[in-house]
Amino acid sequence: MATGTGDLALLIAKKFHDTNVIGLDPSEKMLTIARNKIKNNLLEKRVKFIQGYSQNIPFNKDTFDVVTIAFGIRNFQYFHLSLKEIYRILKPLGILEILEFSKPSNTYIKKIIDLYYRFMAQIGSFLSRNRFAYKYLQESIQSYSYCGNKMKRILRHHKFKTIYTKTLTFGIVSIYLSKKNEFD
Repeated sequence: MATGTGDLALLIAKKFHDTNVIGLDPSEKMLTIARNKIKNNLLEKRVKFIQGYSQNIPFNKDTFDVVTIAFGIRNFQYFHLSLKEIYRILKPLGILEILEFSKPSNTYIKKIIDLYYRFMAQIGSFLSRNRFAYKYLQESIQSYSYCGNKMKRILRHHKFKTIYTKTLTFGIVSIYLSKKNEFD
């Protein structure tokens, strides 16, 4: 989900040789870049990129063993509907992996990170000449509120069972691993 230019999908396909990977993203421009990365190589047979939205996933119930979202769930327009859809397409005991920015609990780290995001947005805007993209990135990270226990409660509300969580890099990033119920 939110595959963007396909880097995570390609990493998974390279690491797990016997798997097929489908990357879903609403941006056709991003997907064009992703498709170009697999053109004329062996991954083209195992990796597919499709345009679609997380709130209306174009697959049948109980289709996937694993769904991954890396730095994309904060951009879901219909957050709860998207989680409901992900639950629907996962097979029983299927795994949902979320990697997303979070809020550090340490006040000093939080201040340093806020300063870094502002600096990153200014430098990125200057170098790329795309002020909107870097401003959006900064604002989406800072306004995202589904972190830590709040994320675990939301996942539980959508019937996921949390099996592992971990914060990384002083709490700037979090990993959430959850699974679908066996009988659902």
